[in-house]
Amino acid sequence: MTASLPPDAAPGSVFFGMMGTPFRSETVTSLFRMVDAALRQGRHVTVWNCGHATGLSQISLCRPPDLFAPDAPAGTTTATLVQTLKRRYGDQLEWLVCRYCMEERGNTQQIPEAMVKIPFSFQHYLSAADSAMVLGVKS
Repeated sequence: MTASLPPDAAPGSVFFGMMGTPFRSETVTSLFRMVDAALRQGRHVTVWNCGHATGLSQISLCRPPDLFAPDAPAGTTTATLVQTLKRRYGDQLEWLVCRYCMEERGNTQQIPEAMVKIPFSFQHYLSAADSAMVLGVKS
């Protein structure tokens, strides 16, 4: 099944805020499906990563080998997905990383496609978007 946004929605900009610990649920999968759907519709997409989500675009990401298929190539990382989307859509996608959260969690080795921003600019990007969704964890 392919993810899609409402067909009657006019093209515009979309802001996704990714907060908290992304791998506690299917949030990361949902984020990438929605981002891809919005980009395919011609929308400008901004993704703001805060908290442990700043690790999604680390250079140092690596996947453990598959014990059931040791000869299989390593799977795609989230950083690789971001790079693929940036190559495909260029400036239509902004992948932003909160500097404070990134440094606090030691996720300082970011891919070149990730733009590191000060935390106070979150509101600027949120307000500039035509629509927004914040994904995260509820404690």
